[in-house]
Amino acid sequence: MNKIAVLRFFIVLTLFSSGAVFAQSGITNVLPISSPYGESIAIRNIPYVAHPAPRQNFDLYLPKNSSSKALPFIVWIHGGAWTMGIKEWDNVKYLVRHGYAIASIDYRIAPENRFPTQIQDCNSALNFILDHATAYGLNPRQFVVGGASAGGHLALLLGLARHEHDFGADPSLKPLAILDFFGPADMNHLMDDLRAVHSEKGIALMQDVGTNLLGAQVEQSPDKARIASPITYVSAASPPVLILQGGKDNLVPAAQSRRLHAALDRAGVKNQLIMVDNAGHDGPLFSTPEMESKVIGFLNKIFAKPAGQTLKTSNQ
Repeated sequence: MNKIAVLRFFIVLTLFSSGAVFAQSGITNVLPISSPYGESIAIRNIPYVAHPAPRQNFDLYLPKNSSSKALPFIVWIHGGAWTMGIKEWDNVKYLVRHGYAIASIDYRIAPENRFPTQIQDCNSALNFILDHATAYGLNPRQFVVGGASAGGHLALLLGLARHEHDFGADPSLKPLAILDFFGPADMNHLMDDLRAVHSEKGIALMQDVGTNLLGAQVEQSPDKARIASPITYVSAASPPVLILQGGKDNLVPAAQSRRLHAALDRAGVKNQLIMVDNAGHDGPLFSTPEMESKVIGFLNKIFAKPAGQTLKTSNQ
């Protein structure tokens, strides 16, 4: 373990043992090189509000032997139709092996908590992480947000809707980019998109989700659906977006990602849509070496690293 890694490890231990953040601030473990994250430091169940509900916490993964003094990092948001899911549903674990830290956040779910509770929690988590970034060995100026499915939807809102006071957003904070893995982008057209691909499963799910998340079915609440739609907040000031989408997705049809891609293009926002033609909604085709390489390549450009270069760790 190099000197910087040793220093980071002991800073983290000191921070948590002293109660410098919040009480019961998490459990620290060292993960072996064989783990999906590679050899890394995992700090789990860190609360991001002073009096947290059971889901208001996050897990932090730090590459153990990084030579960087302050790590770039990804704030990751899990999916689960806004009604379920766990922080371990992290589609980009491999990024820790390439020198990035990951903060995988949880949030309060529907139907017990209606929208915008979910994005309010995401903003609370982001604010907390940035406030304590130095203590964790993170670079508060070098972060992206990302998520999959419902988490992709929330990541888009977290990155695009930076001026929405009702979401708890601080307009002075802006991610360098957004990773959107098959997230719904346009709630007002989602049912039409599902009908177009003849997805009875998707239609039934979204009818339930609309009631659970918004308090009414999507088509009966166009104003609520518009407020909950990431595409509403696309502007020329939006950060770059990487969109991964399955061509055979019958829960979030490809039309959703294509419409977002077109809106970003019209606004002049750098973005890339990668279609995984034979993939459905999530699945192993999104975690092939080729797909991982594309995500890493996108992030390398965002963080201004030369092609083919990743942050130096002992896991390479």
